[in-house]
Amino acid sequence: MKLVVKIGGHGAEDPKGRKELAKQIVALREAGHSVVVVHGGGKILTRTLERLGIATEFHQGLRVTDAATRDVAMMVLAGLVNKQWVAELGTLRHPAVGLCGGDGGLVQARKLMVGRNGDRRDLGFVGRPHKVNTTVLNLALRGGLIPVVASLGVNARGEFLNINADDLAAALAVALRANRLVYLTESGGVWDAEKRLLPVVRVGDIRRLIDEGVVRDGMIPKLLSCARTLRQNVGEVDILSTTTTHVLLRAIKQGEVDGTRIVKG
Repeated sequence: MKLVVKIGGHGAEDPKGRKELAKQIVALREAGHSVVVVHGGGKILTRTLERLGIATEFHQGLRVTDAATRDVAMMVLAGLVNKQWVAELGTLRHPAVGLCGGDGGLVQARKLMVGRNGDRRDLGFVGRPHKVNTTVLNLALRGGLIPVVASLGVNARGEFLNINADDLAAALAVALRANRLVYLTESGGVWDAEKRLLPVVRVGDIRRLIDEGVVRDGMIPKLLSCARTLRQNVGEVDILSTTTTHVLLRAIKQGEVDGTRIVKG
């Protein structure tokens, strides 16, 4: 099975969470699955920006990114967080290779404008994947490596753009024709207004959930990415908790989805 696993929140940044998830990723790789890891690191990025005196602003769940914020994002995401993951997987005697969208021509991005009709906002150096060249990923997978990808891409002018990690994971899953895309999040799924977990969300209901305020903040771009992904060649999309014990192994090996499954329809 070909898997793309996006790790965010606690699981991406906490040493204990990183160690536990790394063990599961290696176990899946050793069981014969091809695994591509995509990570965020937003909390570390926000703390680093605060220390540098750079304000943080979000709009519709996306980080507004001026040039200074973009440069810090490159340092934190493609540097610190990415290499922590590579090192963690290495301690388990399974080599990994750290990448971002600019490496090997992996992801060409276009500037992202958000909003509807005339109410569109420029978020600065924020992009969305436009073209994906999977050559470097396929080379890594054939060589027995686990690719670990930070959420940055390059535009046609050679400028790095900050990409929402959910969007990046979705684009890679589509390009790789992945059997499964898994989002590991602190929320552990999609919750309604009464704080009840929705075990299944249909693509056709996503816009209504956003408009009614059931889905908010960072879950908005995540679900929109899910919708775009399922219209392509990806088999399944799951949103699971980073803190559930053996969450990846239970979902992939045993078919136990302790979270929300996004389905067509």
